[in-house]
Amino acid sequence: MMIPTPALWRCMAVVEVCDQVKDLDDLIREEGLSYRWEVAANSPKGFLWYELHVDSGGSEHRAARTAWAILWSLKRLSEEGGLPDFRIVSGGEWLNIPPSELQQPDEGARLSST
Repeated sequence: MMIPTPALWRCMAVVEVCDQVKDLDDLIREEGLSYRWEVAANSPKGFLWYELHVDSGGSEHRAARTAWAILWSLKRLSEEGGLPDFRIVSGGEWLNIPPSELQQPDEGARLSST
């Protein structure tokens, strides 16, 4: 029997949306990915900042793929007009990972945000 790896939540990005967006999960759902949103303690007036927390307990590579997938989906939604005033405050570097690197197996893969 395989024992599941405990969740190790890591903040991978912070995004900004207009303060009328109360729950990002209502706008985007990515099945099979282990992530959650937390409202940041401080946001500029008229906006909400959400922290993207990803389970990095499985591997750093899987966490990077998850961050990439979520941020890419939000960016695409914004470009299509479905997410006004969207901006990546921090963590945008995850979008710079070439798709070919995202396809590598998890075992031994090491990615960093710098």
